[in-house]
Amino acid sequence: MGIGAQDDFAYAERFVSQTGTTFPMLWSDSNESWRHFDVGRNSSVLLLDSGGNLADDSPGSFDAASLSDQLAALT
Repeated sequence: MGIGAQDDFAYAERFVSQTGTTFPMLWSDSNESWRHFDVGRNSSVLLLDSGGNLADDSPGSFDAASLSDQLAALT
């Protein structure tokens, strides 16, 4: 899931269109979603388990191998 809040909704729509993003995007112009997940910066990666609980996080990004390992541990 992607969380957008720093720009306007039209920017978020352009981002999805230009990047070919296929995962769900959550938009909140109030930053409530950032506060809920305690996101401190853009860009951050949060991995949630099937119950919606934070399993891991990283400021910036995970490399592909690390992300694959993290996802495998969640399934």
